[in-house]
Amino acid sequence: MFDKLVWQKDRMLLDDLVFRLAHDKDADWDLGDNCFEFFKIKVLTDQYAKFLSLRRDFRPENVFELGIWDGGSVAFWFECFRPKKHVAVDLATREDSSYFRRYVSSRGLANRIKTYWETDQEDSAKLKQIVAAEFSGPLDLVIDDASHLYGPTKASFETLFPLLRPGGYYLIEDWAWPLWEGFQAGPPGSELTKLVFELVEATGSTLASIADLAVFQGFVAVERSEVGTAELGAFKLEHHIYRQPTRSVLQRILNKLKG
Repeated sequence: MFDKLVWQKDRMLLDDLVFRLAHDKDADWDLGDNCFEFFKIKVLTDQYAKFLSLRRDFRPENVFELGIWDGGSVAFWFECFRPKKHVAVDLATREDSSYFRRYVSSRGLANRIKTYWETDQEDSAKLKQIVAAEFSGPLDLVIDDASHLYGPTKASFETLFPLLRPGGYYLIEDWAWPLWEGFQAGPPGSELTKLVFELVEATGSTLASIADLAVFQGFVAVERSEVGTAELGAFKLEHHIYRQPTRSVLQRILNKLKG
């Protein structure tokens, strides 16, 4: 699909679909609302093309996406993978755009694409309820393009990662945004870099949860291990990180034992 993308100054075209590039938005626009507002840039899609080119046998059938915005990302990924089911959620209080509704209805996708608005990615019970209601099997792919904050992103990761099939992928977009020039950091401790460091630690600690981790500037891809969902139990990332105690900690333990 990536070879079919046509990039212009203010838009990206995919067959008859128009994606307005939000990063280059200005007053010179001639299509009104007859488009998706799209927050991805060519550099990011090139990174996805590179990642997927090494995994040509990856064909997700059950896709769960966090963050809808204007629906452009949902359409983009659906056209990329053509899954049996693509479900997306968003915290915003709104509804699908008219352009998105026309996209779904004109292609007869009402049974294959479903959106849930006013859904918090930290609401573990709600996410599990949606997965159970919409999918008949395990997830193949989760895409998180929602809050980009540490707490909410980690909460949804711990909820949905165990629901992936072995070999499935969990993608977290824009993890490096606090490092990009011109962006203001959020509250202290909210940076997604902290979560990426923890994922690196978990990958190095054991193969009991994460089989592999790929880091690109625009996203990280976490591959689910072969361990069964029941074995993961109530999944907490910190339970899969094993850190050696520092010298000072060891010394305090020794001193306590001596005393």
